Amino acid sequence: MTASVSVSWDRIEEWCRHNDIEHTLRPPAQTAAIQAAETEISHRLPADLLESLRRHDGTTSRPVNYLVPRRWILLPLETMLETWRWKTEHLAQRQAAEIDDFSDEDDEDWSEVEPGEEDAFWGWNPNWLPIALDDSGCHLVVELRAGALHGSVGQLDPESAPRFAGVNTHPSTAALLEHTADALHSNEVVIARVQNDGVHWTERHEMTSAATLDAGRAR
Repeated sequence: MTASVSVSWDRIEEWCRHNDIEHTLRPPAQTAAIQAAETEISHRLPADLLESLRRHDGTTSRPVNYLVPRRWILLPLETMLETWRWKTEHLAQRQAAEIDDFSDEDDEDWSEVEPGEEDAFWGWNPNWLPIALDDSGCHLVVELRAGALHGSVGQLDPESAPRFAGVNTHPSTAALLEHTADALHSNEVVIARVQNDGVHWTERHEMTSAATLDAGRAR
């Protein structure tokens, strides 16, 4: 059973206070800003994402704070919207260009895309909302449409098709936050460290290899 958003944020805040970086967690998003966002994207936000924003409107990017292991910055609502807006406008431009060039034999024929494969073909759907960003241009996105995937967190990678299964995907925002809280407190697979006043992650095997190398040099 997934922990509640509130419980996970309690644990995350505890870790940040212990490491003197609680200032990297942004204050709550304003109700008016949330309502304006929902109007613009024509969707109500999933309940757990809404609860998370009302707790913290993402994290800081300066200092860089990869709070979500191992490389993700939680975006503030304003940046979510800016990204959603840009990707949606870019998609419309691409689709218009495809229609204009429909007679070009070298052009891909998007009209023959199999049902259900449109998102993979275009690489973006306006029914997604970006909630996190890494340093390579990848995003975590929340599915806003009703259905089995509603509220789930997928990965949007410029180099491959969008996906809602596998590494870096989660069934909900609540699950994403629980994963983050568990990783911060356990250090079982990845180790969180405060570096340049923000959270950065290292694989445990990398730390072990470095420690072994340093010990060998000290002999």
